[in-house]
Amino acid sequence: MKVVVGSVVKGLTLKSAIVEWLEENGHEAIDVGVYGTDTFVKFPSVAERAAYVLQQGDADLAVLCCGSGTGMSLAANKFHDVCAVSCESPLAAEFARKVNDANCLCMGQSLVAVDVAKRMVEVFLRARFQDVPGIPQEVLNFWDEAADEIIADGDTAADVEMETLD
Repeated sequence: MKVVVGSVVKGLTLKSAIVEWLEENGHEAIDVGVYGTDTFVKFPSVAERAAYVLQQGDADLAVLCCGSGTGMSLAANKFHDVCAVSCESPLAAEFARKVNDANCLCMGQSLVAVDVAKRMVEVFLRARFQDVPGIPQEVLNFWDEAADEIIADGDTAADVEMETLD
C-alpha cells in the first residue's frame, strides 16, 4: 500500500518510526516532510502537501504527525477527498476506517508512544470501510456533499514554504 506521511518538527520522531515500520512491512512511504529539526514548517503546509498526494491518487492513505494530532487533522480536513481523524489508540484508528471511511490518520507525538503509533498505523491500513445498512440517508448525503468543499491545487504557499526541504 502507498501511504503519504508528513509531520512538523513536534511529530518528527513519530513520523520517522512510522516510515521505518511501513517500509519494513512492505508498504511504500511517500514522505512529504519535515526531514529534520532545523526547519520550521507550519502544520497546514504539511497537511496540504499530503492532501495533494491523496487527491492525485498517488497514495492510498495518509498518516500525519504533530504535537497533538489535532492541528494536522483540522488542516487536512479542509481539502477535498481527505477525511482526517486524530486518534490516540488502535481501536479509535480502526473504527475511524471501518465506520467513518477515514483516509488520513493524524496523531500527536506528545500523546502517543511509538509502539502504539505503529499499531495504530497497522490497524488503520488493514481496516476497511463497512457500509452498514441503516445509516440514515442524511448522514450519507452529508459525506457526499462534504467531499466537494475544497480542492488543493498543489501550487500554493505550502509549496513555497516546503521548497527548502526538497
